[in-house]
Amino acid sequence: MAAVRVLQVVGFKNSGKTTLMLDLLKQATQRGMAVSTVKHHGHGGALEMPSNETDSMRFFQKGASCSIVYGDGVVQIHQRKKQATLAELVAFASAENPELVLVEGFKEAHYEKIVLLRSAEDWLELQKLEHIALVIAPELLKLDNVPVILQNDSKKLYFWFTNWMDGDSNEGI
Repeated sequence: MAAVRVLQVVGFKNSGKTTLMLDLLKQATQRGMAVSTVKHHGHGGALEMPSNETDSMRFFQKGASCSIVYGDGVVQIHQRKKQATLAELVAFASAENPELVLVEGFKEAHYEKIVLLRSAEDWLELQKLEHIALVIAPELLKLDNVPVILQNDSKKLYFWFTNWMDGDSNEGI
């Protein structure tokens, strides 16, 4: 199995991360790529779960460390884990050998990332992140060694992501 490519989408709350993830997912799947996604639930509290009346949730509620249900081509997994690293989640998301894993959040992780800015002030804190491949900003910024695309420039973003998927992450815009 070849190593899976991982691309993170990071930024502060309401910066457009999920919207961008959906756009990148659509672009990659239209090219016929198998894509997995991982999202950091940064809203606090536990995730919303299916009804406690389902058999799989009854197993989970009674103490199963992992409950898996399969039906009509879909696998649903609920697993207890006190802490999970992004590397573990990427490995889990790679179980079906995708060509790409898109990650929303996990700012401090070491994968290549697209940084979304709501304003130039966001850059003051986010510039410390490692492996920044692209910045998407509401206004044109001049950054050393990091390409910048304006938020609404979908054509340049499409071009950049196509080149990135083809393995040319150094391609200029």
